[in-house]
Amino acid sequence: MSAHGFKIHSSNTRWGHQGAPIENPNILTMYKAPVNVEGVNPALTVRVDQLKKRKNITRYINSWKKDFSRFGFSILNSKKIKINNNTAFLLDLVNSNSNKQLRQVVFLKQKTAVILTCRGAKSQFSKTVKTCNQLFRNFSWL
Repeated sequence: MSAHGFKIHSSNTRWGHQGAPIENPNILTMYKAPVNVEGVNPALTVRVDQLKKRKNITRYINSWKKDFSRFGFSILNSKKIKINNNTAFLLDLVNSNSNKQLRQVVFLKQKTAVILTCRGAKSQFSKTVKTCNQLFRNFSWL
């Protein structure tokens, strides 16, 4: 359970809870796969943004979606979705300069945004994302 009003867990997966990485204070917690795949350790990070004022989820996503290209990412898919009756926004991204692919799912409630980012090797991402999708389904607001 989070002090930010949500919970997430890794039940129904083999991924382990790792806690917050010291090197990145923006990450609240993370879950990691038991093995590296092609030099990339598949993982799901959880970040929380506290907004100054309420925004709808599409406006929130659009406010920073353009930044991905600055970091070498191309957007493969971008759409509003429902997970367990919660509106969320899904972004599939690929990095042309590395072996990484990402899927982000963003939940927004009042002024709290929760960004779940799944990362893995491009060549094995179809397998990695199955576990990430289960973790996304394990998210709920309190």
